[in-house]
Amino acid sequence: MGAAVAAATSLAPGLSAQASPDVNDSTTQRSDDRQDDQSDARRALVEQGVAAVVNGEATPVTKGKGKSVEVSPGQWAQYGLQSTDSILTFLLEFGDQVDPRFPSEPAGPVHNQIPKPDRSKDNTTYWVDNFDRAHYQDMFFGDGESMSGVYREMSSGRYTVKGDTSDWVTVPYSSASYGQTESQADMTRFIRDGATAWYEHQKAGGKTDAQISEYLRGFDQWDRYDYDRDGVFTEPDGYIDHFQAVHAGEGEEAGAPSSTIWSHRWSVGQRLPVGPEGNKSGGVQIGNTGLWIRDYTTEPENGGLGVFAHEFGHDLGLPDLYDTSGGENGTGFWTLMSSGSWLGHGQDSIGTTPNHMGAWEKLQLGWLDYATVAHDAVDATVVLGPSMHATKKQQALIVTLPKDANGKDRFYIAENRQYAGYDATLEVGPYNFGWSTTKPDWVEHFPYQDGLLVSYWNTAVSNNNTRTHSGTGRVLPVDARPSALRWSDDVVARNRIQSFDSTFGVEATDPISLHRETADGMTTLEVPAQAPVRVFDDSDPNRYYDAANPMGSVKVAGVGVSIKVVQSNKTGKMTVKVNG
Repeated sequence: MGAAVAAATSLAPGLSAQASPDVNDSTTQRSDDRQDDQSDARRALVEQGVAAVVNGEATPVTKGKGKSVEVSPGQWAQYGLQSTDSILTFLLEFGDQVDPRFPSEPAGPVHNQIPKPDRSKDNTTYWVDNFDRAHYQDMFFGDGESMSGVYREMSSGRYTVKGDTSDWVTVPYSSASYGQTESQADMTRFIRDGATAWYEHQKAGGKTDAQISEYLRGFDQWDRYDYDRDGVFTEPDGYIDHFQAVHAGEGEEAGAPSSTIWSHRWSVGQRLPVGPEGNKSGGVQIGNTGLWIRDYTTEPENGGLGVFAHEFGHDLGLPDLYDTSGGENGTGFWTLMSSGSWLGHGQDSIGTTPNHMGAWEKLQLGWLDYATVAHDAVDATVVLGPSMHATKKQQALIVTLPKDANGKDRFYIAENRQYAGYDATLEVGPYNFGWSTTKPDWVEHFPYQDGLLVSYWNTAVSNNNTRTHSGTGRVLPVDARPSALRWSDDVVARNRIQSFDSTFGVEATDPISLHRETADGMTTLEVPAQAPVRVFDDSDPNRYYDAANPMGSVKVAGVGVSIKVVQSNKTGKMTVKVNG
C-alpha cells in the first residue's frame, strides 16, 4: 500500500462537474452528460454489443477500418476505438452585449482575468499566469502529462488524440446570456456564436471558404451514429468528430456564479431538420464551409487536465459513474468518470492529473485485455498484470454470471490497480476538505489502496444513482471493508472516503487521519491499519453492504462466486483464483 496521510493540499470549495460536491458546498450536483437521444441510443447499443461479446454470443467483424457488432438485424455497434482522433478546440471569451433577460449581469469575462490564488489559503484552484493557445496545445497534445498521453496509456497504445486549438475569439454576449439557463437554445446559440466568431477570424486572416473547408475536413473522419446504417464507423459524416468550446473564466462546477457555464457534454440543434446533405441530424454549420458541429464538450479557462479528459470520455460514449441524483456512491476516486478526474499530485491544485478509468469503461471502448471465467468454474487461476496498461498478463478478470430473472446480463470485473502511470495519483491525489469555515479552499490528502478492485456490472440498472436505488447500480465497486466509517461525532463519513480501502489483497492497509470542521468544533476520522482481505465471496448478497451507509458499496449477485488473491509482487503481477 502507499504512504500514510500526506500533508494538506488542493481543490476549490465548489464541486466538480464530474464528481459529487463537497459536503460543505451548497451547489446541487447534476450530471454533466446531458440528454441526447442519439447519444443515449448509441451507448446502449455499445453496451449490448460488448456484453454479447463477453458472453460469447457475438463476434466482432471488420467493417471499413474498424470492427463492429451486429446487435440486432441492421443495427450495428462500434466495437473498440483504435485510431488517432482529431480534436478541434475553440477558445471563446465573452463580449459586452447585454441580454435583456439579464440586464444587470456584467460584460465578459475575457481570458486571463482569473485572480491568482493565495497559496497560504488555497491549495485547490488551478491557475497559470497565461491561459493562451500554447497552454492548451501543451495540455492536450504535449509530450508531458496531456490528453493524448492519458488516452494513449488508458488504451494501452490503441488510441490517442491530436488536433488544433484556436486563438481566443469573442462571442457577442456576456457569460450570463449563455450560462444562466444553459438551455438547449442558449447552448446552441453559444456554439453557433463561437463557430461564427472563429470563421470570421479565419476570413479576416485571408482564408477562403475552400481553404477553411479543407482544414475542417481533417476533423471529420468518424461516423459517430452510423447514419447510413452500413456498420462502418470509420468514415466522414459531415460533422466535426470531436469539438471542445473552452470558455473564459471559471466553471460553475468549481464554485463560480450560477450565471457561468457548467462543464458538460451535449449536442446542439437536436431534432432540427438541418445538417450536412444526406445526414440532417441537427447542429450548427461553421460559416459556409459545409462542415457542422453537433456533439460538443465545454470546459472553463482554468480547467485542469482532469475535466477535459472526463468530458472527452463522455464524447467517446461513456456515462457518468458518480451519483447524478445528488447522492454519493462508492465510485469515489476510483475512476476518471467519477471523482478521479479531480486527482493530482498532492501539490498546489487539484484536477491537474486524473487517474485511469476503470476496467468496465475500458471494456466499453475496446481497450481491455481480459480473461473470462464462468461463475461455476472450479479452481480457475488467472495471473493479472497492472490494469493501467496491457502487459503479457491480463489487465482484468471477468466472471460471467447467470442472467437475472428478466434475462439481463451480470458480471464481476476484477482489476489489479497499482500505483503506476496515471494511476500513481491514487496514492497522493485523493483529498478531503477539512476546514469548511477557516480554510474553505484547503484540502488534506490520503491514499486510496492498491490491490484487486472488484466491480459488479448489472445491465438491469441504467445508472449508479444509489440515492434512489441503494445497493444497486450500473457498475459499482465492491467495498472489501463495508462497515461504515464514522467521524468522532458519530457522523458517517462520505463515500469518497469510505471507498479508500475497497480493494482486496495480501497487504495491510495504510492508516489515515482526516479532519472535519463543524459548528461545534473540529472532528476527526482515525482509521488504523487494517488486516488484508484476500477473498471476495458473494455467497451472501449483503456481505459487502452496510445499511448504515446505504449509498455505499453494492449488493452482490449471491451465486456462490469467490475470488482469492493468492499472491501479489512488487512488479505488479497478481495471481487470483476463482472458486478455489
